[in-house]
Amino acid sequence: MEEEEVYIDVNSPVALKVHPSKDLMKFLLSENANLKMASFFTEFEKGFMDIIVGIKIRYKDLSRELLKFVVLNIGNLANEYGKEIRAVFGGLSFKEYLEREKYSYPYSGEKLFQEKISINGTLLLLEVYVKEENYTLICREEGSSNYLIKAIRKVEGPYEALKILEKAKESIKNRDFVSLRKLFSPYEVDFFELYSVFLKGKDTTKLKKLEKEIHELPYMLINGKITYEEYKKRIREIEKEIGLSE
Repeated sequence: MEEEEVYIDVNSPVALKVHPSKDLMKFLLSENANLKMASFFTEFEKGFMDIIVGIKIRYKDLSRELLKFVVLNIGNLANEYGKEIRAVFGGLSFKEYLEREKYSYPYSGEKLFQEKISINGTLLLLEVYVKEENYTLICREEGSSNYLIKAIRKVEGPYEALKILEKAKESIKNRDFVSLRKLFSPYEVDFFELYSVFLKGKDTTKLKKLEKEIHELPYMLINGKITYEEYKKRIREIEKEIGLSE
């Protein structure tokens, strides 16, 4: 009786959360034909596509040196293709994905404060939670766990945390996005979702066309592709384009 062959998968993420398109699929199929031994594969989730490159190695052929060689080269291959794919088709690098996920972890701790704001018939909750030395400010729609703002601060006490909450509340009520940007970092505010609340019941065609760019701007900033001044200038232009500022 023949023994069953055992294989080891060595994979590396290329681009994550990419909008699928015919051109992208053609590109991947074309490059798969050019790759030797390794290949691309994809995973779909909630309308987005994760692109991964990998190789199968027969376990009985595996050695420590071979594994080190394969891991290094698969990583380099993913990095090279990742830059090209993200530049043309969008998406996140693995580092950018981890950075974003860090802000999506469930918040916890004791709730200290809660304020409510109604924007275009949508009730927003602003809440402050405390756990040990960390104060977490959350802005979310009532009945939803998805946040529009999530910011963690180490401040001197509840009063300082309350001041941040009040400033955030006033900025949102007054549609003062400039003050929000001064109060929070680009990663702490989901501006696309926030804009969607303010444009509820209105034409959102322009907003949807700009969704990809709005999500990518913070990652371009943190990766040094644009300066903070360039980020502020472009986000202000977007707010004018979608009718949320003059």
